Amino acid sequence: MSDDRRVFAPSRPPRRTSGRPLRLGSAATAMIVAMLLFAALGEWVLVPSSAVRAMDEGGVTRAADLLADHPGLHDPAVLWAGLSGPWLVHPFLLLITLLLLARGRVAPRALLVVVVGVIGWYLGTLCKQIVARPRPTDAVVELSSWSYPSGHATNIALGAVLLIALVSTVRAAWIRWAATALALLGVALTAADRLVLGVHYPSDVLAGLALGTVMGLLGLAILRPLAPPRDLEGRQMRWWRARAKQ
Repeated sequence: MSDDRRVFAPSRPPRRTSGRPLRLGSAATAMIVAMLLFAALGEWVLVPSSAVRAMDEGGVTRAADLLADHPGLHDPAVLWAGLSGPWLVHPFLLLITLLLLARGRVAPRALLVVVVGVIGWYLGTLCKQIVARPRPTDAVVELSSWSYPSGHATNIALGAVLLIALVSTVRAAWIRWAATALALLGVALTAADRLVLGVHYPSDVLAGLALGTVMGLLGLAILRPLAPPRDLEGRQMRWWRARAKQ
């Protein structure tokens, strides 16, 4: 007796169904927890500590002396402060993501990298409001926002982590290494810049670098926006095989 059963395949390849909103919520929650921990560290440990205060005041004094001895550093420092702000860091990440997307190096979900950056930017600002630490009194540039953590340091570290992750998808090794070196150089220059201008204490800068790094790593680890879609590729292959049997 013949078997009249046929293999029926769906009319189009399966689309990947994932818990992306859940993952995004989990990533945001983890980043919020990290921000609150750094806020608690600043509020209850760093700011009240006499040892940290002595280090901070000594750092501000040395930075002021450096600028007094080398006044030519003032204008480049002010220029770099404008170029290394979050208002340029995150649009730059978006541009790199779109370029990689256009070249087919990443999937559309790579845009979540930019989302992680924007969330981190907001959380860094919120951390400032929670701790509400005044800036050094002898800052070269007057700023109205709070001091801890450094917003520039937070966002440049966050941007560096995300940029290094993005360029890891590029095939050319020299591009990966060059982008990584430039990202780390940008982090170092920004950290030094905030101290030279006297707008932050050293503990503000160190906390900002650590916070930005942690938030970036958490977002990437939970969302995995650059992971290869092996699951989807396997399901699509099964779909084509089922179509061939019809």
